[in-house]
Amino acid sequence: MRSRSCRFPVFPIVILFLFSSFLISQLHAGSLETIQTKVAQYLKRPGARSADWGIEILDPTTDKVVLAVNPDKPFKPASVLKVITSAAALERLGPDFKFRTGVYSDGTIQTDGTLLGNLILVGRGDPNLMDPSGELLSEPALRELAKKLETLGIRKVQGDIIGDDSYFDPTSHGRGWTAQELKSIYGAPINALSISNNVFWIHAHAAKAGKPASVVVEPATSYFRIKNTSVTGTAKSKATLSIRYVPGTKTITVSGTLPLRKSSSQSILLDKPAEVTATMFREELKRNRITVTGKIRVIHNGDLSAEAKAGWQLAAEHESPPLYRALEIINKQSQNLHAEMLLRTLGAELKHQGTDEAGLDAVWDFLAEAGVEGMDSQKIQLNDGCGLSRDNLVTPRFQASLLKFLSTRPYFDLFLNTLAISGTDGTLKNRLASDQVRGSIRAKTGSLNGVSTLSGYMTTKSGRNLVFCIFANNVRASMTTVKKTIDEICSLFVNSY
Repeated sequence: MRSRSCRFPVFPIVILFLFSSFLISQLHAGSLETIQTKVAQYLKRPGARSADWGIEILDPTTDKVVLAVNPDKPFKPASVLKVITSAAALERLGPDFKFRTGVYSDGTIQTDGTLLGNLILVGRGDPNLMDPSGELLSEPALRELAKKLETLGIRKVQGDIIGDDSYFDPTSHGRGWTAQELKSIYGAPINALSISNNVFWIHAHAAKAGKPASVVVEPATSYFRIKNTSVTGTAKSKATLSIRYVPGTKTITVSGTLPLRKSSSQSILLDKPAEVTATMFREELKRNRITVTGKIRVIHNGDLSAEAKAGWQLAAEHESPPLYRALEIINKQSQNLHAEMLLRTLGAELKHQGTDEAGLDAVWDFLAEAGVEGMDSQKIQLNDGCGLSRDNLVTPRFQASLLKFLSTRPYFDLFLNTLAISGTDGTLKNRLASDQVRGSIRAKTGSLNGVSTLSGYMTTKSGRNLVFCIFANNVRASMTTVKKTIDEICSLFVNSY
């Protein structure tokens, strides 16, 4: 028996399909117009209207700009700039690039385990020689290196421990950083042989009344001398404790009164990171029963020629985890020092100079080849790797174009995982945390005095993936209000577009 063929006319179905598509597009256009109207209202509210706004939100699948406010005007990006540094590193060094910290010797090992010569600890820009969270390393790098030397049979070093930070230029700060920033942990000194983010903490805890407060250095090291004239007072005593470190010395002075059952902590910036790191390496050698007869020395860029180093022999080496893991710390935690070390690593690896200028040259090369839109030299200015400089300028269109480019790259998933997740982790842990938007946004935050920025990717409830960039500069009212406005714009698109 023959089956009956379908007799439904095709033409009306085509008409119905086209009409339905038209209706959907009209509804979509209507909803977008509503969203754009609401955003315009947000920006006119008290507090928000005091700022200069720059926005571009882009649908990369259609290349359609769904929202634009001053897209070609230059803005200070703050820490959103870290996206540019990270992108250049992923593209030019590769996501599996590893930092290598080596221990070299310039002498010979005798049969009794004595090294007749020096041990040179050579830093090459690894920002994570320590791993306080225990998420990156199975053990701290210096401990690993000391164990490897013990395995080689070294029992005594008849020479010095030398910290070599010559991989980077000796300039310890980024261009355009203010004097105030250089005193804060956000402006920690840049060095190729860095430890503990080049920030140490001094903790004072009250002891028995009338006795000196107990003082602990974190991380623990014998590098500093503690001059403790403090006293533990009664529970009702006035707290007058002072913790003071004078750069150029190794002395930390603790004075004043600390009331009973109280504690106090203060950070100090390392003015000689390589020297501190070399000291801590000697301490690890001692823990592994390797004695050192000599002193601690440091070699800076230009101190020693390549020919003089040619006779060094590699004794042990620490390889970092892949680069993309380091980027998770840079972007999720907005770690300035790590971003600056990465910028100089780009310069050292690609331009053979560990300077900001060489690193920025490598970044510009990447941006030009990537074809990022809006690369107007009058509008785009890159001054450092982390965004702390107020001389950095980018446009919303430029930033959105870069994010769109990254979404096409084979390493995109790795890059996406370096960004903070709304309401979940990093600098967005306590932002965009409602059930409606939690987990829908992956982005980089930025913040300076008078500046609040956010840029990244969002997935809407309808399943659309958007690229976005929101800059607020010259904020003259509450920063909290401005951040709330940024979050409301993101939430509006996630829930309504």
